[in-house]
Amino acid sequence: MGCALAVLALAGCAQTVDRTGSGVIELRLATIDGVPNANGQSYGPEVFVAKLADLSGGRIKVELVREYGGGSAEAESGIVRAIISGEVDGGWPATRAFAKAGVPGLEAVEAPLTVTSYAAAKELVTAPVAARLLGKLEGTGVLGLGLAVGPLRRPFAADGPLLGPADWKDQTFRTFNSAVQAETVTALGAVPANLSIAFIDQIRSGNLRGAELDIPQYWHNGFALEAGNVTANVVLWPKVFVLAIGKKRFDGLTEEQQGWIRAAASAAVQASVSQTYDESTPAKALCARGVRFRDASPAQVAELRTRTRPVLDRLAADPSGAEILTEIQAIAARHPQVELVDVPANCRTGVASEGEIGAIPTTAAALPEGTYRVRITKQDVAQFGGDVADSHPAGTWTLKVEGGTYQGSCRPVADPGDDCGTSDSTMPLEVGDLRGSGDTVYFVPNPDLLAKLTGCKLPVSSQLADHCGPGDPYRLTWKLADGQLTFAVDGPVGGMQSYVMLPWKKIA
Repeated sequence: MGCALAVLALAGCAQTVDRTGSGVIELRLATIDGVPNANGQSYGPEVFVAKLADLSGGRIKVELVREYGGGSAEAESGIVRAIISGEVDGGWPATRAFAKAGVPGLEAVEAPLTVTSYAAAKELVTAPVAARLLGKLEGTGVLGLGLAVGPLRRPFAADGPLLGPADWKDQTFRTFNSAVQAETVTALGAVPANLSIAFIDQIRSGNLRGAELDIPQYWHNGFALEAGNVTANVVLWPKVFVLAIGKKRFDGLTEEQQGWIRAAASAAVQASVSQTYDESTPAKALCARGVRFRDASPAQVAELRTRTRPVLDRLAADPSGAEILTEIQAIAARHPQVELVDVPANCRTGVASEGEIGAIPTTAAALPEGTYRVRITKQDVAQFGGDVADSHPAGTWTLKVEGGTYQGSCRPVADPGDDCGTSDSTMPLEVGDLRGSGDTVYFVPNPDLLAKLTGCKLPVSSQLADHCGPGDPYRLTWKLADGQLTFAVDGPVGGMQSYVMLPWKKIA
């Protein structure tokens, strides 16, 4: 393809695309994610992209604009606006994104505590109400091709679970680009904060108590104890994808091309309905990281419903969406059981907390100087219980220890852009001081030095592109024998997988 992936170049590329139907056409589809189904729960978008090529016999090519908006809180609404303007041809923004893009009418999908199971979500995207929802897009410049099931969103929190309204009171809670979400959080007595993936940095800094998220995405992102208290039996709302294309772009295609696109969307909807949504497997993996899944009591759930009733009443009072809400509530009534996860009993008690690593010694650690290396494959990560869809710790890791300091770097093993947590730089990923005594070592990162050495941006962020990280110190124990360095952690592994997964070989 002659066009760059950069969003700024998209408009200029448009003139090179065959829009007559006589040859191959290219559709530029945007997503705020890296790949369409990285978390293993977004089947619709994945099948949509694949079927566009398959059903057209290769005469529709897809240019996927990944991570559109650069992780901003309103990036998904930006996709809706970009479809309307023709900057991109289409995508699959969730229903939550449309209102802030100036396209109201889909808000009832996020009616709080209403659609709380995959059975209900599957009926929602195939029932007549799906056509009514897509009909709300008429005249907006967006053609809705279908709705696809996405993950169920639950409350995640630091420092203990958010069970009843007393736990929510005055807490700052991340919402995702949705007025309905913000209204719900406010009704529960908390303070909404519109944040995207960078919410985890705010959790770590202590500025945010919790976030709405789904279990597979939390696992896929490699998170652990940061917001590791999940209210297991409370589903706030579903994530529902809108398979969409620009109306003007669609109208400029031949009937045959339009047929391929509609058929691809239909296949995507059906795929999202026919799949099994296994949340228990990632939940068990999260349990091994120290995450805890706590249930709100029946009385607490009833209190949550009472507090959020005004949100439902407001949606019901809106003439443009009242009928849709009624239909969605009827679907929910047919599927009243909340989607639950199967985790061991020990994962259902206690509180997930990163805790304190204690006072950091001022003395240099006894870890012997030298250069150590370990090669971690995707198979190693999977066997360790990690996610290998993308952004995983597979790679060849090198640790240089000298004069009480350390430098850590990584080179991809097989998948540049996914290995090494997506880094393919030859420069250090982490530098800092080593403190401790005996077999205990404290890694104390120095982000300022890392910024000087590599040009990474401050403040520290584990999610924002090109930012330095990590910023928090951590503690491990070590043992060196026969040229093999092994690390261990007292408690959940969290984000220290690359250290403790396999022994390191001393190479210098």
